[in-house]
Amino acid sequence: MARCWCAIGVATMLAACGGKSKEIVASPASNDGAGAATSVVITLDTEEDMLEVDELRAATEPCGDLLAIEPLAMMGKLKDPQVRCLDDSLGNAEKQTVKDKISRVLMTDAYAKGDLHRWEAVAKRHFETIDRSDPDLCYKYALHLLNNSPADRMDEAMRWADVSLENRAVWSGDLFVQRVYSLYKLKALAAQKKWNWMEEEHVRAPTDSLSVGKEEARNLTKTYSREWLEYARQAGKDTTLATQMCMSAAGTEEFCAAL
Repeated sequence: MARCWCAIGVATMLAACGGKSKEIVASPASNDGAGAATSVVITLDTEEDMLEVDELRAATEPCGDLLAIEPLAMMGKLKDPQVRCLDDSLGNAEKQTVKDKISRVLMTDAYAKGDLHRWEAVAKRHFETIDRSDPDLCYKYALHLLNNSPADRMDEAMRWADVSLENRAVWSGDLFVQRVYSLYKLKALAAQKKWNWMEEEHVRAPTDSLSVGKEEARNLTKTYSREWLEYARQAGKDTTLATQMCMSAAGTEEFCAAL
């Protein structure tokens, strides 16, 4: 996975057309890797829009020019005082949209630096206090948990995969198919990771609680692998791994057969 997490770009173009100003805002990544930012033009026709941009500039003014800060963040070159300043600015901002933009700059810098611990903390705060409706960000957070967290955190990975799926309507075409396929796969792999861990724990030190837990994790793996398998069939994707996982968890071909 490429080390680039897309922030909200705040490069501003002042257009002379009709006396309107335009804000160029980079949207979250839209491919399966970290992706590259795409730009959305927001025309600032209303007083409310202008006030929002003014608040963003005012909120980040103590930290320096945000237009200069964002490219540095994309290269992981923000200095500690700048990070602390932006963190303070985020806490003091009133509008959620302003908080969102600052938070994404902080996430971008942390990931570009390879500081996954800080990136995870900023992303978690983003979900808890700002917004959780971005399916790309939820997907990437769930993938991070799957790949970098111990098995006892797989419930979190599955939860955020579900949140991403809840907002999948923002995707379309091939991206929709690839993202949904990847999320079903992610859920199945997370359930399997939890199942394997609980099996190992039960072998090491058997308890009734672990016995129940490993069976619940196996059932989750069975259910999620079949969901992944069914979607793979519908989407024309390779079904080999999903079939193997489903058979392993279910112990029967019948459960994993095409509906």
